[in-house]
Amino acid sequence: MLQTIDLDGVEFKGYAFQIEMKFTAYKLGFIIKEVPIIFVNRVLGTSKMNTSIFGEAFFGVIKLKMRSIFGRFNRKDN
Repeated sequence: MLQTIDLDGVEFKGYAFQIEMKFTAYKLGFIIKEVPIIFVNRVLGTSKMNTSIFGEAFFGVIKLKMRSIFGRFNRKDN
């Protein structure tokens, strides 16, 4: 799958990157499967989640949907 997606065209950073990759894989016809993982509670430090990251994820989903309606998702040229 990673060889098919144009990784240079990935726009989002941080958490939204995961959303964009899954959506792009889905639009290119790949089957998405859930693989459960266990997150361990944070012991040190603080969360990096902020308004900017939340905004990118929220508005990024809208942008991806608009691109899927008006544009095309193309496989990477080899």
